[in-house]
Amino acid sequence: MNNNSLRMGAALVAAILGMALAAPAMADVVGSAGWSRATAPGAKEAVGYLVLTNDGDEERKLLKITSPVSDAVTLHRSSVDAQGVARMWPVGFLKLAPGESVQFEPNALHVMFTDLKTAFKAGDKVPLILQFDGFEKPFTVMLEVRPLVPEASAADHGNHKH
Repeated sequence: MNNNSLRMGAALVAAILGMALAAPAMADVVGSAGWSRATAPGAKEAVGYLVLTNDGDEERKLLKITSPVSDAVTLHRSSVDAQGVARMWPVGFLKLAPGESVQFEPNALHVMFTDLKTAFKAGDKVPLILQFDGFEKPFTVMLEVRPLVPEASAADHGNHKH
């Protein structure tokens, strides 16, 4: 190998390494454990829960959330105070730090579906479409629809007097 070949090879390796280092890090936001409850007949609203995890190395902000089953999908937070009073308010934005997981759950952060186009029925899957900054395309998390009223266990039923 002559010196020109070595210099060209070294320049090529340097160029490839430079491109790799200059390329933005690809963040992986993952949605999991998605679920909702069946809706009562005529209901126009529903809630959804899931876990969002940022497996990337950059903070990510949720830009948009939609679903074909609802005219509007927003983030809300709810709580119940010591006197048993429930409150709910919209959440303006959601950011995920690198390595952070956020769990959506009852009486806390949740997804609010308004103006439902169809009822949620136990056993159905509801698509939730999430758009984060840093991604060209949104991704979909499927929410499993559970029964409106959770089934009582046999142990719970045994405590009732008939």
